Parts: sequence; structure tokens; C-alpha cells
Amino acid sequence: MKRWQKIVGIVVILALAIANAWAMIDYIHLSGVAGAWCAEITQKSFFDCVFNFRHHFWLYTFLSIIDFFIIIALFICLWRKGGKR
Repeated sequence: MKRWQKIVGIVVILALAIANAWAMIDYIHLSGVAGAWCAEITQKSFFDCVFNFRHHFWLYTFLSIIDFFIIIALFICLWRKGGKR
């Protein structure tokens, strides 16, 4: 593996790790704001909170799709490299 490939791989993995950590912190904050853990919240106010934060859910979905494709690409690269000994 070439040096630039290692550097790009490390940068991509770090960027995804930071993005996933940010998404988890954002989700925890969102659930606190929405009152998801409160049994006394009304259904209408809960759905209002969810509707107001819907762009966050789209970003979570987009991040999950990106993670999925990168995992598949890395698996294919490692699978192909494993046969060349």
C-alpha cells in the first residue's frame, strides 16, 4: 500500500469517526429537547419536535449510507488484496 493511500485512509476514517461522534451527541441532545424520555409529553408536542428536527434525521440517514458504502468498498479492497500473496 502506498503512503498516500494510507494517509487518505486515515483521514477518511478520522472524518467518519468525528462525524459519527457528532451525530451521536446531536441525537442525544435532540432526544433531550424532544422530551423522548419523558412519559408525560403529549403526542402532538413530540411530533412537533420531530418535525422541527427532521433535517437531523436526514443527515443521520445520509451518514449511515456513506458509512455503508465505505465499509463495502474497504471490504472489497481487502478481499482482492488478500488473494495476491
